[in-house]
Amino acid sequence: MAATRDAMEHLSPERQRLLRLVLTGRASAADPPSAGAPIRPDLAALPGDFALSGAGVAVSDGWLHWIEGPGPQLCAAMGQIAADPRLARARLLSVGWTDRRRFGRWPLRQAALHHHAAQLLSGTSWRPEADLLALAQRVFDDLAQDHALGSFAQSDLLRRVPDFVEGLLDCDAEPVLPVLARDDLQARVGFVEACLQRLGQMQEAAALGLAEVALAQTRLNSLLQRAGRPSQPLDPRGRVCLVLPPGETEMIGTILKADLLRLAGLSVRVILEPAIEAILAGLRDEAGAVVIVTGPRMRDEAADGRSAQLVAQLRQALPDRLILRGGLASGPLADCAERLALLRHRAGLAPVQGIDWAAMASLATLIDAGPQGAMPGLFA
Repeated sequence: MAATRDAMEHLSPERQRLLRLVLTGRASAADPPSAGAPIRPDLAALPGDFALSGAGVAVSDGWLHWIEGPGPQLCAAMGQIAADPRLARARLLSVGWTDRRRFGRWPLRQAALHHHAAQLLSGTSWRPEADLLALAQRVFDDLAQDHALGSFAQSDLLRRVPDFVEGLLDCDAEPVLPVLARDDLQARVGFVEACLQRLGQMQEAAALGLAEVALAQTRLNSLLQRAGRPSQPLDPRGRVCLVLPPGETEMIGTILKADLLRLAGLSVRVILEPAIEAILAGLRDEAGAVVIVTGPRMRDEAADGRSAQLVAQLRQALPDRLILRGGLASGPLADCAERLALLRHRAGLAPVQGIDWAAMASLATLIDAGPQGAMPGLFA
């Protein structure tokens, strides 16, 4: 199993165009969720190596499935299994391009089935699409954390957090980012978020004062700047505005979120304004951009905290814009681009058996063979 998983990690270069599908389906008396997501047995019987990875989640009344891999192969695989009667009630929740595997260590045929107590249905009808997308964000965030901790390099990195934080607090020490955190942005973000949370825990335990926390954050930010930051993409796939609430002093999470979103191909503008009028003016200059109000990462913010209040104000003033709340409660910082992609790539609960997968495979082949950004309106 370990050899197979290690091989899956190297199926593709770090930055390669891949297609990602998120499917959902209802359970039936003949095929309850405890028996496993209905796609997995069929994938195990497919001929050839489709180079697919992903994860399945059984919920109380159905299942969710994340599948990722090269576009032509993924569409071809779906074309072979879509006619299965067990997929008659399956729906496509999200479909879009991505540059990295989220579950690269879990080959789809061998990925363990996970369980969650959530529900997909309200009576006999699907819950609203927005609710299903929010559920998918949560459950796959949890699985992504399990996936990361299963990597020796990532788990070893997190074990270094306590000593690293002590170095930040020691004026005589010269802390340096671990090599993996320095060289890999995804690993860096997970490491830094863990450091911020440890600082928050130490402050809550009265082991640190405001001055000590400020010193640690300043030194950490200096290390991050020296590690380098992604530039704005030349041909962005979308636009995002990050808004820091007035009065919020924790900036590191906002900086890292901007880096991750730029690395995912999005143009990012960070808005730092002390008054709501100036914030609204900046957002109106970026018409159509997704808005994310950032929040602290050291600790959970109150339900009516600064970011929640600003989100409410912005939604009232800009009712046609997608306005999201960030911060610790929104999910792991390292997965912020994946969470946003699920929303941007929503598929409207299209029936899986109503899709011409052969045509999709042909289109995916054309896109896969063309330059990055070709046919930008397809699969986002």
